[in-house]
Amino acid sequence: MRLELGTFPVTELRFGAETRLDGERLMVDREAVRRLVAEDSTFRAVDVEIVRPGEAVRVVHLADTVEPRIKVGGPGAIFPGTLGPLENVGEGRTHRLTGLTVMSSVEFPWRRAGGVILPTEAIVDMSGPMAAYCPFSETLNLVLVLDLVPDLTDDEYERAVRLAGLRVAAYLADCTRALTPPQVDVLDLTVTNPALPRVVYIWQVYSLETYGGQYWYGLRLDNLFPTLIHPNEVVDGALVSGQHTAPNVKHCTWLNQNNAIIQELYAAHGREYNFAGVILLRGRYTTVEEKQRVAHQSAKLARLLDADGAIVTWESSGNAQMDAILIVQACERAGIKTVFVTTEYGGHDGTDVPLIYHVPELDAIVSTGSVDQRVAFPPMPRAVGGDTIRLKPELGGVRQSATAAILPERRTELYCSGHQLGTGRITCTEF
Repeated sequence: MRLELGTFPVTELRFGAETRLDGERLMVDREAVRRLVAEDSTFRAVDVEIVRPGEAVRVVHLADTVEPRIKVGGPGAIFPGTLGPLENVGEGRTHRLTGLTVMSSVEFPWRRAGGVILPTEAIVDMSGPMAAYCPFSETLNLVLVLDLVPDLTDDEYERAVRLAGLRVAAYLADCTRALTPPQVDVLDLTVTNPALPRVVYIWQVYSLETYGGQYWYGLRLDNLFPTLIHPNEVVDGALVSGQHTAPNVKHCTWLNQNNAIIQELYAAHGREYNFAGVILLRGRYTTVEEKQRVAHQSAKLARLLDADGAIVTWESSGNAQMDAILIVQACERAGIKTVFVTTEYGGHDGTDVPLIYHVPELDAIVSTGSVDQRVAFPPMPRAVGGDTIRLKPELGGVRQSATAAILPERRTELYCSGHQLGTGRITCTEF
């Protein structure tokens, strides 16, 4: 599978009479975007805002974030099985707009108190001390502010919000269809150097219940067994996020599209090692037998790929961490040298245990920093997405002003600040 990825950098984003790309300036027809989203009767109101790096603005109620992409050649369409027809992708040519995202802001209903699958409040500050934690404080963001009609099901709400961001992302990227990209990268695993070691990426995602899903070609991955996929399929949008819990460690669609582990493996492919492929699996199983089963299956697939080394990442909270650690153990016992990329716990002051589980084989770890250390959002003059936020889901929700100072119990609400896909902003070093 050979994919040409054409990149159009965007350094200026403004509203205009039509949607077009002039050099690195993207003009967006605001009313056209609003009409496109409002075609779905799930929304009773749609607004469209622009937020830029360095602005004194806070974005709240964040759901998904998507990079604009469109297929301009080859089989299939962007976001196959969700927007486009159910056809394999990963070949031909795809265009993308970089430096720009489409964000969806919506307040999902909380129908109960507590639990781990609630759509939790998610916040990005575009300036100030909290901006340093989030990759999207440095991108131009087109924010879809969505208001849901009452009395529909959670499944209807989640699907509508997921599709809204994808539709707008494809609409924006479509203006590049007839343009020549200033940069084209060729993604091709078939060109290898047999003298080099082979490295596989084992990618665990979280998928459980309505507001905690990931989707592969439109299929929710709640029952995903370890499966071999081609990284080009991910680049073309085959993996779409419907994950709205634990926003600090979630894999939104933008992070799936721009998985830095995949990008770095491609960058050195055929020169330092051979990128052997991606094994995708679901984490957070509940029994020891289930965890062992996916660990051994993952290691078996890595051996079938003749892998000499592996990189393991995971998504969500501690239960899923144990699954990933067992994968490391199974790979090491199969003779595959394995690196584990993980967040740490450690409590508010960093003195607690960083991992909930450990095995002797776990001896090569890349830390993406603490998810327990407390943070404090300072007051912000303006908020996009709503006037109030909801904290403490275990109490059924506690309201406060979206522009006031925020001191959450943990950093759960700090959107995409502790994910483990290689584009994070924090780490920890042991001397």
